[in-house]
Amino acid sequence: MKKQLLFWIPTALLLFFMVGSGIYYFVDTPAAALAFTQLGYPTYTLYFNAIAKILGGIAIVAPVPKVLKEWAYAGYLFILLLALQAVIMTMPGIPYPMLAFVAIWGWAYWRYRVR
Repeated sequence: MKKQLLFWIPTALLLFFMVGSGIYYFVDTPAAALAFTQLGYPTYTLYFNAIAKILGGIAIVAPVPKVLKEWAYAGYLFILLLALQAVIMTMPGIPYPMLAFVAIWGWAYWRYRVR
């Protein structure tokens, strides 16, 4: 039970932020497009990013082959690292919240691997 809880706490946090932001991109597209533009991304990547986040969340919780789960975690890491780079380049004083998201990813992936 404890091992399951130690897996689901970071995984739930990761999925809350990633899938939640993917859904937000569809719900409030103008605000999300503005944020993407401020970070230096073209707005046409908004929907690709949203779909990748939602499908990654489904792959992590669904009973799919392990290799697909690994790709979902890798995709989340790529998204987080690119977002961290964009924040560092455009808003140099505030990368710390992004580092927290990378840490949550690391915690969730580590618990997935030792499970």
